[in-house]
Amino acid sequence: MKGLIALDIDGTLTMPGQPIAQEVINYLHKLSKNDWVIAILTGRPFQWSRQLLKTLPFEYYLSVQNGAITLQMPMEKITNKTYLNAQVIPVMQQICADEPTDFVIYAGYECQDQCFYRPEYFSKELLKYVQARSAELGETWIPVSSFDQLKLEQFPSIKCFGSHQPAIKIAKRIEKELKLHVPLIRDPFDDNYYVAQATHFNASKGDALRSLGRLLAHDGVIIAAGDDYNDLSLLSAATIKVVMSTAPQDMLHHADVIAPPAELRGIIEGLEAAINLKK
Repeated sequence: MKGLIALDIDGTLTMPGQPIAQEVINYLHKLSKNDWVIAILTGRPFQWSRQLLKTLPFEYYLSVQNGAITLQMPMEKITNKTYLNAQVIPVMQQICADEPTDFVIYAGYECQDQCFYRPEYFSKELLKYVQARSAELGETWIPVSSFDQLKLEQFPSIKCFGSHQPAIKIAKRIEKELKLHVPLIRDPFDDNYYVAQATHFNASKGDALRSLGRLLAHDGVIIAAGDDYNDLSLLSAATIKVVMSTAPQDMLHHADVIAPPAELRGIIEGLEAAINLKK
């Protein structure tokens, strides 16, 4: 193999809510045929990711829920998994108790990506937003009166949604009290809101990429590309870092290459520049 290329989806491979352009698919296919291993890492669930990526005509690795589980595709062979234990639920209930929002449990690949939430613990405004969001994204949200009725022993992630300052507050408390990995991003569905996605402290895009490198016994060049704060760990695990020009300003100084926006198929130019750096 020539190297490993690790790519975020939303804002990197394509614009949120848009299919991947055929031009980008063709370019990645060419790289795959030229002995580059392609890995795609996203905060999104598996079912959504598989649907978006179903036209990719080559084998690749897919890491979802910010690195909580990685699968070899298209055969869906699990290569790595680091899940949360249900013991985090009581602490999460305390963290969200005085907030206008609650947390949502993402049950993961093994449960067809069902999500469990308690509608009465959201403010009316936030409930309207999260229900519209789940419907638009095609996620299966199941209302429960109590998380005690769930029989889940482990799951990949928890998400909290809210405006900027409450989301920051919740993310910091989760990191402090549960020692979890909690990147905060502006919601691609509605940029008035933010998403705090909590995973195991050993489950991040960067951890998933390093695990994949070990699986492949690869200690050579790794090119990573991303556009938001949940991609920082991914970039940290790479030898050549591509950051999209639409990323938050303070992310750009991490870049070896700054790529044009996803809407302009900028990942192609960005990866070409990165590969030339390798040479």
